[in-house]
Amino acid sequence: MIKFVHKNFKALWILIAWSTLSSFTFPNEKKFLAQKVANIEVFDAQGNKFPLYSLIGNKPLIISPVYTKCRSLCGVISNGVQNAINGIGSLGKDFNIVSFSFDSSDNKDDLAAYQTRWDMDGVKWRTLSASQEEIQRLMNSIDFHYEYNPETKEFNHPSILVVLTPSGKISRYIYGINPSKRDLELSLIEASAEKTRPGLIKGFYLRCFGYDPITKTYKMDWRFIISTTAGLLIIGIVTGIFLKSFILTKEEE
Repeated sequence: MIKFVHKNFKALWILIAWSTLSSFTFPNEKKFLAQKVANIEVFDAQGNKFPLYSLIGNKPLIISPVYTKCRSLCGVISNGVQNAINGIGSLGKDFNIVSFSFDSSDNKDDLAAYQTRWDMDGVKWRTLSASQEEIQRLMNSIDFHYEYNPETKEFNHPSILVVLTPSGKISRYIYGINPSKRDLELSLIEASAEKTRPGLIKGFYLRCFGYDPITKTYKMDWRFIISTTAGLLIIGIVTGIFLKSFILTKEEE
């Protein structure tokens, strides 16, 4: 318990420090959660153009805002994403992901080079971009803030993953350069629940955690776990007494 509390306090302090040092505001979750993202026209590493929603089928989609010419943060973000999705191990089966470039100067060759750098297959995980107007529409719809620094010729931006439901609604924001495998997994179960009910194991796993808007991460719902454990224990005791009584009755007969 002490270790768990310490971990939550550590996450909170990291979040506060990031918020203080960053010139960006977090997305307004109260306003944007459950809202549909803009169905913009995007293009991929082959130059093909299509609506974003054509990638959203019967499974969640994760959007990772980056830009290919970034020499610092974006590589760290993509590495963190790669580690998290490898830990989950169900990319393509339970969800897909796009690294979306918000730099309108990125062309298909830039996208292809970025895909190769991070060993993306171009289907389950691909890099996309769009025109400046369409980029702004999408970024506004997910409340993602960024700005260009003419001195460094780079963009300043936060590290955020946006988890979409199969209908294109924002289900959850995941923050930080090293997204937690647990947070990502739980957010995907939540997002997929829009179309299909989670199985017994996944449903129970999800119910054991609750999203904390302060630390912006999932934490154990100890009240549910304790009450469920107590309930199962009582059921076990009552069942044991009943079976014992039934056996004794049969022996007396």
